Amino acid sequence: MSMSAALTNALSGLNTNARRTQVISDNVANALTPGYARRSVSTAPRVAAGEGAGVTVTGVARATDPRATGDRRRAEAASGESAALASAESRLLGSIGGIADAGSISARAVTWESALARLADSPESAALQADAAAAARGLVSGLNAASQETQRVRMDADGQIGLMVSEINSALESIRELNSDIERMTISGRDTAALDDARSREIDRISSLVPVRIAGRENGKIALYTPDGGILLDGRANLLGFEATGQITADMTLGSGALSGLTLNGEPISAGTGDGPLDGGALGAQFAIRDTLAPEAQGQLDALAQDLILRFEDPAVDPTLAVGDPGIFTDEGGAFDALDVIGLAGRLQVNAAVDPAQGGEAWRLRDGINAAAQGPVGLDTLPRALMAALADPVSAPAGVGFSGMFGFLDLVQSAVAGREQASADLESLAAFSGGRFTLLQEAEAAVTGVDTDKELSDLLVVENAYAANARVIETVDGLLKRLLEI
Repeated sequence: MSMSAALTNALSGLNTNARRTQVISDNVANALTPGYARRSVSTAPRVAAGEGAGVTVTGVARATDPRATGDRRRAEAASGESAALASAESRLLGSIGGIADAGSISARAVTWESALARLADSPESAALQADAAAAARGLVSGLNAASQETQRVRMDADGQIGLMVSEINSALESIRELNSDIERMTISGRDTAALDDARSREIDRISSLVPVRIAGRENGKIALYTPDGGILLDGRANLLGFEATGQITADMTLGSGALSGLTLNGEPISAGTGDGPLDGGALGAQFAIRDTLAPEAQGQLDALAQDLILRFEDPAVDPTLAVGDPGIFTDEGGAFDALDVIGLAGRLQVNAAVDPAQGGEAWRLRDGINAAAQGPVGLDTLPRALMAALADPVSAPAGVGFSGMFGFLDLVQSAVAGREQASADLESLAAFSGGRFTLLQEAEAAVTGVDTDKELSDLLVVENAYAANARVIETVDGLLKRLLEI
């Protein structure tokens, strides 16, 4: 090997190791940067005139593992779905309270029962009459508040859908632009690693909300599909469509047209049903909350209100009532209407005739709602009939979600217990999904992330190689000097 060739080889080694140093420094600097994938320098022997001429940098490789990244993205979507459902169910449970919670629907029902029992023992007591009226108001207030919170859960879900759709559309447009940039740079032979990172982050924005499939295209471009093959992006972006609704009431549904559905490229698609093209992530969960989970909870509240009204508007319980007269509990002052059950818990009121807060007289809880005047002060017939009506086992209303014969307290406690179990199940699923996502995130990071210890170890290797190439140059320089001295 001539000295000039040795010098050329050593210089190429210096240049290559300088590039390696630059890449290692980039890796270390971005070790904590979200979405950054580790870089490494790719090299190949350089050949000139059929002979070795050192080393050349062929490119900078970006660490990727499509399988690990795909698993992590699917796990993130599933985690987002289960977390959203668990959060909503927790709010719905909180609106009625647990069985043991003070101020819960169950506790208010017990207070109403206890107030009737005390009134039956001392029907002459004006204070106990007032206590019974207050207990009735408290029970009504609890059901009203739970109904209002249920609709707030639906409105919050509707608002989240609007935000998520905007987020997905924004990310799709960004990916389309990055595809074009990457294609141009690939054709011109330039490094696209930074753009690949940026595109990966945009894909993560989408995959955290809906599950997606990725397909490669020419010149570094990609296409995005829904799990069932719907096209989100392939050349151009197919955007989602959704119109958020400001105020939502119990009677407003997707089926009635009062609430917006989801469209893809202008075509309606199902969402929140479990088998929709974009179900399986946080977006599908919000549709499920708005259109299924919260309406079912509202239906249960309405069933409790229905049961409560019907128990006390029976003339057999209160002989002062005529058929069709409202009892102690009313639908905004009227009797129960079997054709207007949706939203009943939000309309539930105490009959003004027995409610001092509305100008009524609490003694009517002893003498009858339509009593024109007070009867014998020691008469306990009606209070005991009210107690019996409260405890009487009757068929559970259809909307409560289960069947059987129940007294009102048992009905309430069964409904609350079911809601507690549903919340616990979803919390458990959310914990599992979150843990799985974390494990897969760590597994991906082990392959594509930056290990600073390894980078520093590689830096020592580069340092030694750099010193060795410098030593070669120094040696060649010494030999040339000797030749010149001869």
